[in-house]
Amino acid sequence: MSNEQPPQVPDVPATPDVPANPAVPANPAVPPNPAVPVAPEAGSENPPVWPAHGGEAMPGGVQPPPGYPSPGYPPPPAYATPVGYPPPGYPTPGYGYPPAPTTSTNAIVGLVLAIVSWVVCPVIPAIIALVLARKSDLQIAASAGRVSGTGLNTATKIISWINIGFYATVIVGFGLVFLVAAILSAASAA
Repeated sequence: MSNEQPPQVPDVPATPDVPANPAVPANPAVPPNPAVPVAPEAGSENPPVWPAHGGEAMPGGVQPPPGYPSPGYPPPPAYATPVGYPPPGYPTPGYGYPPAPTTSTNAIVGLVLAIVSWVVCPVIPAIIALVLARKSDLQIAASAGRVSGTGLNTATKIISWINIGFYATVIVGFGLVFLVAAILSAASAA
C-alpha cells in the first residue's frame, strides 16, 4: 500500500458578485461573502443588516435595496393605525354591504286581513287592515329606507276600500229592498 494522499482542493473564496445559495450547505473552509447579507434564521427577531455604506457601491457593485435598514441610522417610526378607520364614504368592515331592507310586519298582516275580509266577517278585518296600513306607512317613513312595504300598503288600502264600498252598497241595497217591500205591503193592506 502506498501512502499517497488524495489531491487537495484549494480553498476558493466566494466571489462578491455571486450570491450565496441557501440550499447548498456552506463550506466551513470558505469564509462568507461580506457583500451579501445572510437571511435570518426562523424565529429570529433581528433583520439582516447590510454592511455600512456611504452611498458608494460595495465590492462587486452590490447596492443594498432602497429603504433597507442600515446601521447607524435611526429606525423608521412604527406604523400607526389611522384615526377614524374606515374613512368616511366606505362601508364598515365586514361584508361591505348594508343589510337588505326588511318588510314591515304591519304591511304583511294588513294585506292578509284585507284579503281575508272578502271571505270572513267582511267589514271589520278591512277596517283593521286600513289601520295597520297607516301604522306601516308611518314606520316606513321613520326607518330611512331600512323597512319596506309601501306596495303592500297600497294593495291593502285598495282591497280594503273596495271591500268596504262593496259591502256598504250591498247593505244599502238590501235596506232599499226591505224598505220598498215594507211600503208595498203597507199599501196593499190599506
